Formats: sequence, C-alpha cells, structure tokens
Amino acid sequence: MRALRVWLVLVVAMVANGALRAMVEPRIGAAAAQVVSVAMGIGLILLITRPFIAAAQSLSTVQRTEVAGAWVALTVLFEFGFGHYAMGASWTELFANYDLLQGRLWPLILVALAVSPFLWRPRRPLHFAPHSA
Repeated sequence: MRALRVWLVLVVAMVANGALRAMVEPRIGAAAAQVVSVAMGIGLILLITRPFIAAAQSLSTVQRTEVAGAWVALTVLFEFGFGHYAMGASWTELFANYDLLQGRLWPLILVALAVSPFLWRPRRPLHFAPHSA
C-alpha cells in the first residue's frame, strides 16, 4: 500500500511537470522542453522514491522488482487511460511517445521508475581481506 501512495505522489508530480513543460514549450521549443521535462521528471522520481525505498531497507530483490514493475505498469496504464480518455489523444499519438528513434524521451522516465527501487539500497561497508604473501 505504501508503494501505491508513493506512486500517487509521483503522478501528481509528473502531471505538474507536464504542465510546466507545456508552459515553457512555446518559449524554448518542443525538443528543448522535452529534454528539460524528462530531466526534471527523472529528478522528481529519484527525489520522491528515495525516502520510501530507504525506509524500506528490508525489501528483497524480488520485492524491489515487484515495486518497480507495479510503478511502471501503473504509469503506462495511467498514461494511456488519461491520455486517451481524458485528453483525447489517439492511440497512435500515445504509442509515438515510446519511439526513441524519433527523439521521444518518455521511455527514459519509465527506466528511471524501474531502477529507482534498486538505487537506494543500504550501502554495505567494504571489507578487505588481508593480503597474504
């Protein structure tokens, strides 16, 4: 449940990020606005997920994978559902957002979501074995 609450905070932050992109796009152009928006989006993801993941230090690799998968799946479902039904975007337009070869950077946001549960693992102290001669 806590992972779902974190995802809801991410949705609010990413919608605000998208609104900001739409406001600055006429001034800096679509390509620059996309780069700035994706960079800010990745920063927001890392900022928002860190406290949750750091507090859940006992999460196993399987649990981290489940959280990552849930966040990515919920995000894609939200993007397609909200984009199509609320914003009126066509399915073609929505799928075009995934085309890195056409300069679309949206998949980088999904990569950031997928790796964020693994970035904040507690660090283990380094142990060096004594060198025997």
